[in-house]
Amino acid sequence: MEYITNQHFENEEISFDGAHYIGCSFKNCTIHIHKLNFDYDRCTFTDTKFKLSPKIYWLQNIYSLLPNSLRGNTVLQA
Repeated sequence: MEYITNQHFENEEISFDGAHYIGCSFKNCTIHIHKLNFDYDRCTFTDTKFKLSPKIYWLQNIYSLLPNSLRGNTVLQA
């Protein structure tokens, strides 16, 4: 798994697949999740959209994988 540390992302399209984000900030980004092989620690999400692949959207507990301290207009989309 690729480790990405202390990076600031703004106005970007990002795939979480295969990466572990540590101490990163995401502002006005779109995060794509196609597989459940990702992780994050100590990251912030402001006005960020999470787009889930239809292949994993059916998982009822996917919400527990997403940050519980989202800020702004952060949304989850399928």
